[in-house]
Amino acid sequence: MSAWSMETRKRYDLTLAEHDYPTWDGRPTRTILLCSEQRSGSTLLGEALYFAGGLGCPLEYFHAGFRPDFVARWGTDDAETYLRAVHRHRTSPNGTFSAKVFWRDVLDLLAERDFMLRDELATSAPEATDPDLYRRAAATLAPLFDDATFIHLKRLDRVRGAVSGDLAAQTGLWRAIPGVGEHEPLASPVFDFDRIATRIANTACAHAHWANLFAAIGAAPVALNYEALTRDYVGTVGTVLRALGSDAAAPAPRMQRQSDRRSEDFALRYLRAAQARVTVSGDPS
Repeated sequence: MSAWSMETRKRYDLTLAEHDYPTWDGRPTRTILLCSEQRSGSTLLGEALYFAGGLGCPLEYFHAGFRPDFVARWGTDDAETYLRAVHRHRTSPNGTFSAKVFWRDVLDLLAERDFMLRDELATSAPEATDPDLYRRAAATLAPLFDDATFIHLKRLDRVRGAVSGDLAAQTGLWRAIPGVGEHEPLASPVFDFDRIATRIANTACAHAHWANLFAAIGAAPVALNYEALTRDYVGTVGTVLRALGSDAAAPAPRMQRQSDRRSEDFALRYLRAAQARVTVSGDPS
């Protein structure tokens, strides 16, 4: 990750020390894991849970882009001591810890504990992965996964999700919250069919792994999608809050939509190019 994107992430206010909770001793009494992929509304939903109160502060504590800042602040990077530090500083006073987790974060967490298992899972296609491999992964990550409540958030329109991710990666504009981490775009985006196609494939693979994991360990996640979240924010957030046992009202969102004419243009260019390739190859797959 480049220096400018790290700096952009550092300014996200919820990652700062002022949003640490009072020190919590030991394991949290409740864990909520928001399982998603980039550009699927996870920050929007995560902020809703945080500002509703009593549901922790679900951030990407185990993601390569955020973790170095927490490591520097808490002075620990060993896998187990880092997890204890996250629990100590980010468990809410009612004992609830929540985190946002992407599939690549699962692989990174496994790499610290059982690299052979991580490598086996990382190189296995979802449709060919033995359920026991997911059970082994969950057991290896038991300090985080045991008795967790899972939320599975995905974006149905994978093309526009991939375009959004590609634009964010090029410009450094990962979120739009007035007064929080605002800056001018750091690059002028360039359309790249193959890069967008790779993002689509990677996201599909990740969500398939998530679904397989839940099935293998017998978890029934709270399931929702980006389209419902953005179409009916109050109703969808309210449904998630009720599922988590909260009677709070959906807090007003801080985030603003980032999609615009350029992102729609990129999406349409991708769809036209994809159709042209099918026409030329004669392969409808």
